[in-house]
Parts: sequence; C-alpha cells; structure tokens
Amino acid sequence: MKAAAVKWLKQAKHDLDMADKNIDIGGYDVASFLSHQAVEKLLKAIIIYEGKKSPKSHYLDQIAKTLMLSGDIMDDLNELSADYMISRYPDVMDSVPFEEYDRDIALEKVAIARKIFEQLQDRSSFPEVDDE
Repeated sequence: MKAAAVKWLKQAKHDLDMADKNIDIGGYDVASFLSHQAVEKLLKAIIIYEGKKSPKSHYLDQIAKTLMLSGDIMDDLNELSADYMISRYPDVMDSVPFEEYDRDIALEKVAIARKIFEQLQDRSSFPEVDDE
C-alpha cells in the first residue's frame, strides 16, 4: 500500500473522530464540515491506493467519478457536498453558518460519513488502517 494513501486514510479517520467530538461541544457546523472532509480524504486515499492521481477538487461528486461510484452512495455523497461551503462561509446563505446547524443535523452528517466509510472499506481490498 502506498504511503500517501495511508496518510490520507489516517487523516480521514481522524477527521471523522473529530466530527464526533465536535457534536459533544456544540460545534455542529464543524462536525458537519469534518464529515465532508473525512469522506473527501477517504475517497482520495482510495484513488491513490488504486494508483490514480488524486483530483484537486473538494466536490465529492467529482471525486467519486474518478472511482466510478454510483447509486445510493452518490445520494449519500450529495448529502455532504454542500457542507463544504455552507458550514464555513457567511456569504453562501443569508445567515451565519453555525446558526444553520443543530445537533440532529450534525448527527445525521456524521452517520452518513460513517456509512460511506463502511460501504467503501472493501474497495480494491483496501486494508484497514488502525488509528495510532
């Protein structure tokens, strides 16, 4: 397994763990953003592991095209895609980003990210990497 893919996967898992922790402290917008980031990094880890060049994009649907993903997983990816912008930038919507998120939304985003991790864990015999 390529060292770069391992680094991406470790960071993806860390981001997902941090998403969970932010829920506990009321950082619902941060948890949602980190859910997106975790999935983005997971997808890039798989791309690198499969010997392809990682796309320079934050759009999950574009990254997923590199992996030829489709179906339900694309629906899940789309559920997280908007959070890359909405959770951080006050000029994307008519409100302050953190005011758009609550505990239920953050829990849903983290659950979607965890589901995507589970769905892709066997992709190309991608080995499980323990958190250190």
